[in-house]
Amino acid sequence: MQSTIALKDVKPATLVFTACLIQILSFMTVATFPSLIPVFQDIWGISNTEAGTISGVYFIGELITVTIASATMDKWDGRPMFLVGLLIGTLAAAGFALSNGLISASFWRFMQGAAVGLTYIPGLKILTDHLPKKYQSRGTSLYTATFYIAVGASFFLALQTEPLFGWQTTFIIAAAAPLIGLVIAIFYIPPSPPPENEPHIRGGLFDFRVAFRNKKAIGFSIVYGLHNLELAAFSTWLVPFFAFSQRDRLISGDLTLELFGILAAIISMAALPSSIGFNEVAHKTGRQKLIALIAVASTVIGIAFVFTAGLALWVGVTVAILFSMAIAADSATISGGIIRVADPVHKGRTMSIYSLIGFTGAAIGPMIFGVILDIAGGETIFTAWLAAYASVAFFALLAPLIVWRWIGYAEPIK
Repeated sequence: MQSTIALKDVKPATLVFTACLIQILSFMTVATFPSLIPVFQDIWGISNTEAGTISGVYFIGELITVTIASATMDKWDGRPMFLVGLLIGTLAAAGFALSNGLISASFWRFMQGAAVGLTYIPGLKILTDHLPKKYQSRGTSLYTATFYIAVGASFFLALQTEPLFGWQTTFIIAAAAPLIGLVIAIFYIPPSPPPENEPHIRGGLFDFRVAFRNKKAIGFSIVYGLHNLELAAFSTWLVPFFAFSQRDRLISGDLTLELFGILAAIISMAALPSSIGFNEVAHKTGRQKLIALIAVASTVIGIAFVFTAGLALWVGVTVAILFSMAIAADSATISGGIIRVADPVHKGRTMSIYSLIGFTGAAIGPMIFGVILDIAGGETIFTAWLAAYASVAFFALLAPLIVWRWIGYAEPIK
């Protein structure tokens, strides 16, 4: 099916707005399970390790399909994959309502992630293919940053609807979002044909040697993986940490999970201006130094967040907002960096490696956190939370080293 908008008629502002809106709709299930971890631990009796696994397999599904989809875009139009991803996302979100434990929940979370993998990076490539070069960095920044709106909306949806209708209905409601996105995409997302010089591309479809030879691109990819590890761990365990931190008030009824849903939405959305704003800073300072400084800042704030346990709720929320903003501060900066250093002829395969490494980080982040939390004593022990957050901080602090080793600081990339 062809788009109803001719390629020459696509206006940059319209394309950016449409791509961002569809991304929000496609990601609407991203936080539905993580936000309800306390609920599922109660009704299914799952451990922190199992909860982290269910959350993490979402990103395993995403990294598999996004790697395949990104590679094929050097030779095929990415639009059909984009549409299929939205359809699968609808079915997978509704399918989760049939889950009854670790295995079935993991399968449907995997499928939800796989669906997003067919839309996120292909959507980014479609966007950059049709934007004039002077708009590409800012368009990428907006596209990347709208992820945080999606996470916030997902938190809000899950924790407002579950107490009213039950968790099964929550996932069915969430399934409507990618379906709406599919209808919009059919009419407003243009084709994205391969480059004109595609016949000169050497190697097979999944020959990634050309991408691995781009040292700077590999550097940005590893940094992206570390960024996603920290982001996924924080998002997955945010509501469970608040449940631990405010346990007494939650038990007494002074606080509710619905309130935590509203707060989690605010915390997630606070990352949006941070991502966009710091990408503008990167145009002046260079991306490398900014990435290194942000890694240190997010580590310090992340450890401080643990020590808000037991304090007034507003203290924890304030530090969580700062933590969310610090994590997001280099998001668009990293995505803009990979676009800057990627060879246009091999953009698909370069972004495929970028996605593979990046979403591997997202997959293992929640798992590592859950495993450490269990090993250190469980979700009722303060030192266990401290150990879990410290493990994430360790990976975040590797970013400055990766920038030095693979990208370099001498020549600022703006």
